[in-house]
Order: sequence, then C-alpha cells, then structure tokens
Amino acid sequence: MENIRKDHWIGIKLKKQSDKLPKEILIDINGNVYLDGELYDETKSKYKNLSIDVERHNKLSSGEETLKIIEEGKKAKKGDYVIIRDEEGPDRKEITTVKF
Repeated sequence: MENIRKDHWIGIKLKKQSDKLPKEILIDINGNVYLDGELYDETKSKYKNLSIDVERHNKLSSGEETLKIIEEGKKAKKGDYVIIRDEEGPDRKEITTVKF
C-alpha cells in the first residue's frame, strides 16, 4: 500500500460513503488503477456498475508545447493562428493550433 501512495499520479477521494462506490481511486504513472488500495480488475470487482478505462500513452508532455505557446504569443498579433505542433503517424495526425 505504501508503494501505491508513493507512485500514484492521480488520486480521487469520494466525500459520500457508499457500498456501491469505492472510497478512494488511485491511478499510478503506469496507468494502473487501485480502488481502496487494491489493484482494479473489472472481472473481479465488487463494484459491478463501475467501469474504468485508462488510456496509456508512450509519452508525457514535459512542457515544450507550453513554452512554444508562450514564445509564439510574444511574436503573434491578436487574431493570428499559429501551429504549435504538427505530427503525423501511421494511424493518426495531430495538430495543435492556437489563436492569439
């Protein structure tokens, strides 16, 4: 349980206590979900009406986009559109555009 708290990324504590919902939901940096300190397994969960899906990505933002937005904001005029990121993969295309 101590490792769970040390490595958790997102933690949610519910104010209302109920037998139908967990008291605490923790998601660690690897995308593992823990309900009340136990690893969540949808097939063995005691919360039958609860479904949790965590998307796992192979990269985390380290702030480069935010820095680029700030830098471009200093140069851009009001109403300008600036493309911050333009990436194309085999199955998707991602474009981040900001209007100043």
